[in-house]
Amino acid sequence: MKATQGRRIISALKRRSMTSMQLQMLGISTCWWKRCAESLAPEEQLVLGKQYLGDGKYVNTYRVVTATKWTA
Repeated sequence: MKATQGRRIISALKRRSMTSMQLQMLGISTCWWKRCAESLAPEEQLVLGKQYLGDGKYVNTYRVVTATKWTA
């Protein structure tokens, strides 16, 4: 069975974090954030991070991780 666009993007984001430009360059979808949000499983979540470039500059990166349940 062929994977949907969202699942293909999620599998790429599980392997490593990517910037918005890198996600666009995958060539899977022009609206990657919508496809990703539609296809996330209940135990998965999209996490925003920062990759520092130096001189106080950074780029936002995205990654999909398995959600953890907090216990008190």
